[in-house]
Order: sequence, then C-alpha cells, then structure tokens
Amino acid sequence: MKKANKNKPAAAKTQSKTQIEKTVRNLVEGEIINLGYELWDIEYYNDKIEWLLEITIDKPPGASISSISIEDCEKVTHAVNPIIDAADPIENSYSLAVSSPGLNRELKNDFHLSKYINKEVTVKLFAKNEEIGDKSFNAILKEFSNENFKFDFQNQTITLTKKEIAHIYAYDEIDF
Repeated sequence: MKKANKNKPAAAKTQSKTQIEKTVRNLVEGEIINLGYELWDIEYYNDKIEWLLEITIDKPPGASISSISIEDCEKVTHAVNPIIDAADPIENSYSLAVSSPGLNRELKNDFHLSKYINKEVTVKLFAKNEEIGDKSFNAILKEFSNENFKFDFQNQTITLTKKEIAHIYAYDEIDF
C-alpha cells in the first residue's frame, strides 16, 4: 500500500523510527488481536528504495494451525490500513507490508524470548566464546534478565551477557 500525503513536506523528518513504530503498535495491536493474531513486531525502515512499514503477525499459542498464510496477511492488511491512514502517523510516503515472522525468527524482545523458554534456539555471538568453542551454537533457552541469558548447552548451563550476544533465533515447525 502506498501512502503519499501532499500536505506534508517529504524533506522534513521530525519523527523517530521508534516513535512511529510505537504509535502504529498502539493503533493496530487491538485490531490484530481481535482478528485472532499476535502482533510479533513492527519495523519502520528504508530499504534503499522506499520507506517500509512492516507489521509482523503470528498465530497465538494453542492455535490449531501455527503458520501464517498469505490470506492471513491480506486480512490483517485490509483491517489495519484504514486505521493507519485515518490516524496518519507517518509524515512521508511508505509502503505497508504485513508478514509472518517466518520459520527462522529473530527473538528481539522479552515477549519473543518468553515464548521460547525451555525451547531450542540458535545463538549468534559477536566473538568466539572459548567455553562454547564457536561464535554460534544451538541450546535450550532457560531464562533471561536485563543483563544475562542462561542456556542448557551440551549438558551444562552457560550464562552469557547481553553484550556478548548478537542475535538469538528460533526455528518453528511447519504444520502440514
């Protein structure tokens, strides 16, 4: 969906990406939940061609089918686009995309991490860890706090700080 507002100058940038993402989350999260989905993430970014507002949805725990279809994305797009257009929270033109977090999903916040406690994740580190022997490993996420993560790795507990971890990914299974 393209949105262009001719009344606002495209050169003026007074909003931060974080403000836009928070505003859009507040606008659409209730509607997404009412439709039977979880709001996984919202990102507003420039992909070097255009500005994109990407809303990522997921099925809630316990849903009979855990994967998101194209029809699910279309349904959410049609529901949230009028809400965003009416509020007009973004100064410049952008494209709206609704997607799933995919099978290989990055765990970016506490909500994401809490869904994968006691499940296997892939951890990517900034530097090789001598105890682990690599910059990347699979382990069971046991707990996390503002400062540390605990993992079960090869029958031992590994504690890492947030500063050591570049990314954490989870891999969801496909329902057939």
